Amino acid sequence: MSMITKKYNETEMLNILSQFLIEPDEYIEAPIYCMFKGTGFFRSGDFAAGYAAITNKNRFIGYQIGIINEAPILISMDHLKKIKISNALFGQKSVCIEFKADQTYKIKFQFSPKVIGVKFPNQKRNAETMLEILREKQNMLNLEM
Repeated sequence: MSMITKKYNETEMLNILSQFLIEPDEYIEAPIYCMFKGTGFFRSGDFAAGYAAITNKNRFIGYQIGIINEAPILISMDHLKKIKISNALFGQKSVCIEFKADQTYKIKFQFSPKVIGVKFPNQKRNAETMLEILREKQNMLNLEM
């Protein structure tokens, strides 16, 4: 299924993200609908719709739905090195997260607290919770430096 034919709603998002939970007591905190953006000079125009969340076991999970393919994102927040949160157009937030494990990974996504035209009734609350978690982690990183 591609980005064009996919049906976006909260039930579908939770079904997809739940597949990436590893431990029996792991659960999703703050699932959001977002747009993933390419990182780097040659990929700056790339984008894909999708879902992102942080779990109670300190993992970032996501699912990119591109025009041609789909891809999960699974990474431990223990490898977190940098978070940049900035304002985008129309009240949206842009987030760039950098992880350093065996190599450096960057994930960039943008989201809005209000999604028009699709059924995400908890998007605003989840977006606020996501920002709260990310800002807390950002503050912890700043204290370590």
